[in-house]
Amino acid sequence: MAVEFTRPGAPSAEDPVMVQAMAVWDALTPGERRDLFRSLAQVVAVYGRTENVDHLVRFAESVDGMVRLESTTDLRQTIRETRDVPGEPAEVSFADMARRLEG
Repeated sequence: MAVEFTRPGAPSAEDPVMVQAMAVWDALTPGERRDLFRSLAQVVAVYGRTENVDHLVRFAESVDGMVRLESTTDLRQTIRETRDVPGEPAEVSFADMARRLEG
């Protein structure tokens, strides 16, 4: 049985935010999990070398955005279903797309 340690102030495993985050994690493919862990390891290595927290903060913001986006939309499923379908490039900026998805 795994032992879980939670720092003071951190949400518990039963917290709705953590349940939502783990649902997103569980929906990732093994390749997506590997990429996410690689990104985490990279920002931890940068912090270890520089003690600059900027990369860690940006990574945390990115993960938070991913959890919010993927748990409130069917974006991940849409991406998987259309991954191999050729299409025209979108004439929409990333900022416009994010605003549309947030509703």
